[in-house]
Amino acid sequence: MKFVLLTIAYFLARVSAAQSVFASDCPSDSPESCTTSNSASCCFEAPGGVLLQTQFWDYSPATGPSDLFTLHGLWPDNCDGTYQQFCDNSVTIPNDGSTIQDILVNQFNDQGLYDNLSNVWKDINGNDRSLWAHEWNKHGTCINTINPSCYSNYQTHEDVYDYYKTLYNLYESLPTYQWLVNAGITPSNSKTYTYDQIQQALSSNFGQDVYFKCDSNNAINEIWYFHHIKGSLLQHNFVPIAPLSNSNCPSSGILFPPKSGSGGGGDDDTPAPKPTTTTTSGPAPTGVPSAGYIDLSGKPGCLISNGKYYTSGTCATYHFAESSFGGVTITSSKGGCGVNSSTKEFTCSSSVDASQNQFQIKNGNIGFGGNYDWCLGSSSGSGSTAQTAVKLSDGSCSSFKLNPVSK
Repeated sequence: MKFVLLTIAYFLARVSAAQSVFASDCPSDSPESCTTSNSASCCFEAPGGVLLQTQFWDYSPATGPSDLFTLHGLWPDNCDGTYQQFCDNSVTIPNDGSTIQDILVNQFNDQGLYDNLSNVWKDINGNDRSLWAHEWNKHGTCINTINPSCYSNYQTHEDVYDYYKTLYNLYESLPTYQWLVNAGITPSNSKTYTYDQIQQALSSNFGQDVYFKCDSNNAINEIWYFHHIKGSLLQHNFVPIAPLSNSNCPSSGILFPPKSGSGGGGDDDTPAPKPTTTTTSGPAPTGVPSAGYIDLSGKPGCLISNGKYYTSGTCATYHFAESSFGGVTITSSKGGCGVNSSTKEFTCSSSVDASQNQFQIKNGNIGFGGNYDWCLGSSSGSGSTAQTAVKLSDGSCSSFKLNPVSK
């Protein structure tokens, strides 16, 4: 009997080992993300199968070298354009980025990577390390193929190091400034360019159309390169794809201002456009009140302080604050507001960390993870005093918008 049990145990161990493929051992012909229904594994990125490499052109005040679009981050968006955020608190690092130099230089002996990132990964307010930490905590923790379980001999923070190394290498392969200049698109305070000129300069090098965004001056200020990926992030097998977002830039009259105070790149002495700022997590929120109610489009009533829908009584006052690196936090008298990871319901309580539940407010609508459609969920009580949950739409229900209304 003992021999039989040992034989069974050995067989099960061999089967388990055969099924455990670490990220470094993924086959070269791994399927491309978002093209199959494969479940998430160390060799298949899901649900965040669209990898965005994002860059900024902050020109006033000038941020970063005068001849570079600065690095922003690497975002794993879902295949439908929505996204997850702050996915794994067990691997986050301090928000101030105070441990990053130690991780890169002392733990993984990569002074070169740290120096390179210091040159190109810039925050407009000078909080560079905080930006780096934010990008890992919000986006990097959602990349499942570098989960600690995907390493054969995981070292603490190895996933953090690999994320930073990968995003820098990908950024280096996408020299936006050089591609534009090679096409005759150079920084100027007066000369303008067409959408087609910019798109052609970028897409002819990238292999797919590229998303670029303009600020209120019609000046180009963000570039997003969309990819699928084959296998693990560690294999760096990125596949360029067409953008899932539509540019807000006009068909003509697009500015490419030199970075103010750089003394280079401009072709005249025309004053630069008025200063503008750039958020660091997607399109800039518009119509963000400091405090107000939350209404449901086309429905009577509003949300009460716990985040539930109520058709009578007093509407709760919500407070809205734009986060340091983009996104909007929402709080009520009950505490922080967020979206429950399992039920997808909007909820507010003292147990919710608002900083890890960043919403978007765009065109007067509240969204979460890129989804601006909401539905009614389960109810408690009856009649006019019933409280009904509000949840993110999954496309199978009659949806509406959530609208912040200033007090």
